[in-house]
Amino acid sequence: MKRSGIINRKIARIIAEMGHTDRITICDCGFPIPDGAEVVDLSITKGFPRLIDVLRALREELIIEKIILAKEIVDKNPEMHNLVLELFSNTAVEYVEHSEFKKIAAADSKAFIRTGEATPYSNVILSSGVDF
Repeated sequence: MKRSGIINRKIARIIAEMGHTDRITICDCGFPIPDGAEVVDLSITKGFPRLIDVLRALREELIIEKIILAKEIVDKNPEMHNLVLELFSNTAVEYVEHSEFKKIAAADSKAFIRTGEATPYSNVILSSGVDF
C-alpha cells in the first residue's frame, strides 16, 4: 500500500503512465466524455468531490507543464477561474473556446477524471511536463 499521495489505483496508474505532453482532462459532472474513453468517475453527489480538490491532489504527484481552460470560465465562473489560477500560478495557461476545449479533450486525453463539480466551465486539461 502507498504511504501517501493519491491512493486511487486507477489515477495512480494513469499518472505513472503519463509522458511528456500527455494530457488528462479533469471535468465537472456534466462534461460530455466520449464513448470508449478511459474514465475515472469520482463523482458521488453534485458538488462532491470538488474539481479544485482533485486538482490539488494531482498537482502534488504530476509534473504539469501547461493547463488548458475554456475562455468562458473567466466571465461565467470567475471564482473557479481564480482558484485554478492560484493553484497553477507557475504554470502556462492556454484559453480556448469551450467547443474547441471539448474537441481537444476528446482527441488528446489519455483519460478523464470526472468530479462532482457542478459549476459552469469547471474543466481543466492537464498537459504533463518532465522533471529534467
